[in-house]
Amino acid sequence: MESVPGAVYRCADDADWTMLGIGDDIETISGYPATDFIASSVRSFTSIIHPDDCERVQEEVRVAVAAGRSFSLEYQLRRADGELRWVLDRGVRTVDRLGDSWLDGIIFDITERRAAEELLRKRDAEAARLAELQASRRRIVAVGDAERRRLERNLHDGAQQRLVAIALQLRLLEDHVRDDATAVRLLTTASDQLALSLSELRELARGIHPAVLERGLAAALHSLASRSPVPATVTYEPRDRFPEPIELAAYFVASEALANVAKYAHATSVSVRVRRADRMASIEVADNGIGGADDTAGSGLRGLADRVEALQGSLHVVSPPGAGTVITAELPCGP
Repeated sequence: MESVPGAVYRCADDADWTMLGIGDDIETISGYPATDFIASSVRSFTSIIHPDDCERVQEEVRVAVAAGRSFSLEYQLRRADGELRWVLDRGVRTVDRLGDSWLDGIIFDITERRAAEELLRKRDAEAARLAELQASRRRIVAVGDAERRRLERNLHDGAQQRLVAIALQLRLLEDHVRDDATAVRLLTTASDQLALSLSELRELARGIHPAVLERGLAAALHSLASRSPVPATVTYEPRDRFPEPIELAAYFVASEALANVAKYAHATSVSVRVRRADRMASIEVADNGIGGADDTAGSGLRGLADRVEALQGSLHVVSPPGAGTVITAELPCGP
């Protein structure tokens, strides 16, 4: 018994597990000397089983004994110092040739193993929670993009087409009022305002969902660059197209970055560069402005970071004062 790494025991098959013999390792496990438990002279063994486990332990042992099989139980003991320890108790009912019976078993301290298992369980639960959060973010972005696409198509097929039709009608009307200077002036003003409204509506539609992406990310970026108040160049290195969510995210990164350059950077030039390395796509927007951009201020860059991170990517802003700003988005794009 002394050479076995655990508390070997023999006890009566009764409710208290009255010990007939128990190894000295029980003192290491429970804090009580083995002699305390012999014949329950100081305390019964079941008295140190945690109340939450005691009834279950006794029932499982009773069922195992009735079925003539061994038992293997995990339960908590309360030590002499009040600390709770987890133990593994393996035993079996033994009957001698005279018909006398008892329980033979061994008790191991498994507290560290249980703690490790609990830590692993919590890590797995946290990993599952993070995975679900990531999936939820991707679903939100996908639903938002689908709604953007629907709105853009409705604007294009509805409001924009009606405004274009009105513009054509105004031009036809001008031919019938050429002799009325006041009417011509009013029609010219109305046509100009209508053209401006149509331009603003088209810009709004591009902001909601860029239809130009249907021709590819390179074409969409060149379109953005052509409308930038700050001279902009585009370098597009990949030969193949990226998945639609990647292209859409890259487009919005470039769009927001170019808008910020025009508003705040006081720059004279800006470059947009798209690359692909292995399974990562990257888009970099760099200007020669005053720097000092804060990616924690405002909702623009924060919103871009959320969109990029929802695709398991990352957004980096490097903007030392006086040395320009570089915004880089890196996005996994598959094989």
